[in-house]
Amino acid sequence: MVGADPVCSTAPMRDGLLSESELARDLVRIGRSLAEDAGAPGDPVVLSGRADGLVVRVGGVVVKAHAPEADAGDLGTRLRLAASAPLRSVLLPPLALRPSSAAPPERPARSSGVEGDGAAEGALAGLALRVRGRLVTAWPAGEPVDPEDPDAAPWEEAARLLARLHATPLPAVAAAGRLPRAGAPYRVLRAMARLRTAARTPAAIAVEEAFASLPPPASGATAAPAGQPGARWRAEQTEALLHGDFHLGQVIRVADPPQAPQAPHSPHALAAGAGLAGASGAGGAPSLDPRAGPRAGGFRLIDVDDLGTGDPAWDLARPAAWLAAGLLPPEVWWRFLSAYRAAGGRAVPAEGDVWPALDAAARALAVQSAALAVASAGREARPLDEVEEALVDACRRMVRVDRPPDV
Repeated sequence: MVGADPVCSTAPMRDGLLSESELARDLVRIGRSLAEDAGAPGDPVVLSGRADGLVVRVGGVVVKAHAPEADAGDLGTRLRLAASAPLRSVLLPPLALRPSSAAPPERPARSSGVEGDGAAEGALAGLALRVRGRLVTAWPAGEPVDPEDPDAAPWEEAARLLARLHATPLPAVAAAGRLPRAGAPYRVLRAMARLRTAARTPAAIAVEEAFASLPPPASGATAAPAGQPGARWRAEQTEALLHGDFHLGQVIRVADPPQAPQAPHSPHALAAGAGLAGASGAGGAPSLDPRAGPRAGGFRLIDVDDLGTGDPAWDLARPAAWLAAGLLPPEVWWRFLSAYRAAGGRAVPAEGDVWPALDAAARALAVQSAALAVASAGREARPLDEVEEALVDACRRMVRVDRPPDV
């Protein structure tokens, strides 16, 4: 069932008492301060307790502690992009933060590199804090996709958001700073690293073999060889701005935040810095408006940790992989693809066969999903569930199709 898979699932949510960790208490303190200032208080709830991304919600505010290895310079650029005028109707813009919201020691975030990196610190000022060694950001809370109601999943809306993101002229947002590479290919490598800490089961071997069969764009090379399916289509495309970790859990419905005065959206004006007032948190980053209901606005993409430049096919790869694994109904895929094409999406040709353009990334996302599933099952000492088995079976089929016949 579509609603049971990660394509449609939101971040795991659990009610109850928060962890007693100092970091969790600090996140609650930050969220409570922002929510109370906006007149939108509430009880704290853990949305994600993962070590690489602790997330709590307090009333109308969500506060996130990013992964310990998060680069301050790259995160700063990503936050500036989300707060910029051209993208605030596509990406959820961060909330402005002030050091007084955090527990001591209170200071703006610094680069993870040399102490006192002024450029990285300036990029993050007003948009992030460093709390107990972690970069922390705050966001307006929204209404997530309901995994128990797959028929209401906003596939068309998500497709249109991706198409608009992919159409963003890179010169128009270059004023946000050096654009980082999208995290999509590296997430595959991280999933494989996690798999290799688990037992070497038949399922793990199948995933390893599928990973070894991936074409160069998905296995770390920068370009496909000329004979690779999709190479000609890809060679005709320039890089795009992409989300880097798209699934429906990255789509929420929010109230429209108060808008800063918007500069012209021409590439020349934006390249000079117009429309990026959110860099300092004093104009581009929104405040909360508790009077607006969650349905007063529209849909936005959340979680900018992997936002960057690259092949836009990666943002369509997870739904494509789940289609190939038999986990996403063909009619749902067609709705998603048709809406993407109608909105001018550039990851695939406007008509005709899309698989030459999506094949490499879709295979990679099947491997990534299967690797994480097998690693999780091993860590929890349980058998694979039905969805996880389907992902591993997809990996086995990939290897069988690519393996030459015996002679």
